[in-house]
Amino acid sequence: MLRTFSLAMLVAFAAPAAGQPAIAAIDLTNFKFTPAQIALRANQPIVLQIRNDSSGGHSFSAPAFFAAARVDPASAALVRNGKIEVPSHATVRVALTPAAGQYPLKCSHFLHSSFGMNGTIIVR
Repeated sequence: MLRTFSLAMLVAFAAPAAGQPAIAAIDLTNFKFTPAQIALRANQPIVLQIRNDSSGGHSFSAPAFFAAARVDPASAALVRNGKIEVPSHATVRVALTPAAGQYPLKCSHFLHSSFGMNGTIIVR
């Protein structure tokens, strides 16, 4: 039986080593998040691996998500006012434990969300 999945709902999870959290890979490109809908499990530790391959900076802004999550102390300095800045051609990793809910996501750089750089984080 073939099953089809919406690519927008899939997050690439790397198989964790024993005792390590899974990794959710999220790509930031010019005016979009891939995937645009990020599905996570409540109360399950995860590392957000946010990669920006574009020539300009982007942010991963989700204030309600970060306020509800338990951000690992080693990653706390990366989250400022509910957002993570991701410089050009860089990858940022943030360890956290998400709380159940649905949270808006956007790039807070000038006009980026207006051009479509928006998404949703769904934690069940």
